[in-house]
Amino acid sequence: MANTPEKESHHHYFLHDISLLKSLTVTWLAILLSGTLLHQGLRYFHDHDHIQIRPRFSTSSTSHSDPSWKHLESHGDVELLRRLIDLEDENAEYASMVRTFDTVKGLYAHRAVATVDIPIESLVHVFRDTPGSVEWAKDLKEAEEYHKSGVHHDKKNKRQLQSSIVRQRYNVPIPGISDREFLMHKKMTAIENRDGTHSKVTYEFTSLTPEEELDPTSQAPALCTGCTRGINLGSKWIFTAHVDEDDGSRSTTTTTRIEAEVAVDPKTPNLSTFFINNFQKSWPHVSVHGLMKVARHHLHRDGDVQVTNSFFRLFPLKI
Repeated sequence: MANTPEKESHHHYFLHDISLLKSLTVTWLAILLSGTLLHQGLRYFHDHDHIQIRPRFSTSSTSHSDPSWKHLESHGDVELLRRLIDLEDENAEYASMVRTFDTVKGLYAHRAVATVDIPIESLVHVFRDTPGSVEWAKDLKEAEEYHKSGVHHDKKNKRQLQSSIVRQRYNVPIPGISDREFLMHKKMTAIENRDGTHSKVTYEFTSLTPEEELDPTSQAPALCTGCTRGINLGSKWIFTAHVDEDDGSRSTTTTTRIEAEVAVDPKTPNLSTFFINNFQKSWPHVSVHGLMKVARHHLHRDGDVQVTNSFFRLFPLKI
């Protein structure tokens, strides 16, 4: 039986659809292969320091850094580094926390470093306001501080010490992933100058162990509704003051070195470590930039208040 024109038309469209499907399949496979090769290439360059393909920072930025930290990116005046959280070395920095919380393999700790023209006291003033940290910390929704001890000195009377418990709740901007809550020990160590200012202030954060959370004497708050408990394996914020004096004009220029080290296991078993690392790497440098912005705002506001008060002392209003 001869094919009618209508059947021949349908046969032509069918062959066209098959060709289009093959073309789209080949294109998709090519894109997938290119992405895989690019990913492997980037990992190779990051893991081999002898290849001079990425920019090197001056020793003024990283001279005091642990060599285990590897340069990753730069964001303006903030350098971002990373290092693998070692699960095998029992002497590694996060070893005890890794064993306690059964951390997954392949996670990286990230570190942001910057030297800024903001006095250390201005930065610490903003940082120590725990509830106010939602203004500058990336994705932070809630922050509370409990059982804060008074500031005391160590045995040699050289350092100021303070401890507390901090609860933080973070929004995870990924559909289907609940908020992450962290319940942590917070330890402050400060080196004070004779004039009452500080030369160095360090804040350390580590998650409470399951035993500590269950201990009634700790009075740990319950997990927030709809949240998943994340684990802070050992994070630090370090503020170091640098003072350069010009004897000729008797002027003093103060800068502060900021180091934000973050080692976190968000406990997301449904996500690959590659995705988690790329998601988490922006947190330190975005938060450092946020802290700098708020500290500058407070610094300028306080300066305006001082100028206004001086004006009214010189020219008091008569009513």
